[in-house]
Amino acid sequence: MPKITIVTINYNDSLGLEKTIQSVLNQSFSNFGYVIIDGNSTDGSKEVILNYQHKLTYWVSEPDRGIYDAMNKGIKAAKGEYLLFMNSGDVLVNDATILNVCAEKLVEDIVAFDCFLEKNNIVVGRRTHIAKPTLFYVIRHGFKHQSTFIKRSLFEKLGLYNDFYKIAGDYEFWIRCFLESSTTSKSYAIPIAIFQLNGISQIGDWGEEHHLIELELLPHLMTDYKEYQQLLPYQNSRILKIVISIQKLFSKLKNLNGILSLKNSNDIY
Repeated sequence: MPKITIVTINYNDSLGLEKTIQSVLNQSFSNFGYVIIDGNSTDGSKEVILNYQHKLTYWVSEPDRGIYDAMNKGIKAAKGEYLLFMNSGDVLVNDATILNVCAEKLVEDIVAFDCFLEKNNIVVGRRTHIAKPTLFYVIRHGFKHQSTFIKRSLFEKLGLYNDFYKIAGDYEFWIRCFLESSTTSKSYAIPIAIFQLNGISQIGDWGEEHHLIELELLPHLMTDYKEYQQLLPYQNSRILKIVISIQKLFSKLKNLNGILSLKNSNDIY
């Protein structure tokens, strides 16, 4: 089985940090390393890390430039073939063997699993994915980092997270991954983690950053894609289906006319 590195970044969330550490260290899977990157917290987080440092592969507590700078530090410190980001407050499901289950399925560059959605300590939903994610899927849905394994070589090939972005750097990275035709991906309908709906990615203004990323990486595609999105509510419309049927009929007639014209020209000779 491939070696996994789990990366946890933290800043002034000692309670969430300890919750995440305990969740990770509760696993029976042995072929993994654990990296913690702390942003020089002042709330007792460093003391929490020191309590568990003998079980960690690497840790550091120093100032950083934000989420993605910290995640990049974790990538650089990682030794595993696959990385999983479990940041402060994130937890794996209550199953000590879940990493064993995941490790058996780690083949593609990006391997996504389901995660439960939790708000105020209550599970309110479940995030799942299509079996073979695509660029359009990523633009519309993305992945949750708590339940998505990334092959470390992908960062080596495509570069690290762009730390210019404060809360949408992962979105930018997913798009870069799927613009590269050689990137492989797969998902499994197995819930492995819990995503907190009250995190920064949920309360921050990520829309503006998404727009900047789309302008930079997909300047021509996004115009067509947004027009397509406007049609989605009407995909089951009887009128739209009639229009599509008429278009298909005209296309068939056009092809038939072309075939007849070719036959007639051949008959001349």
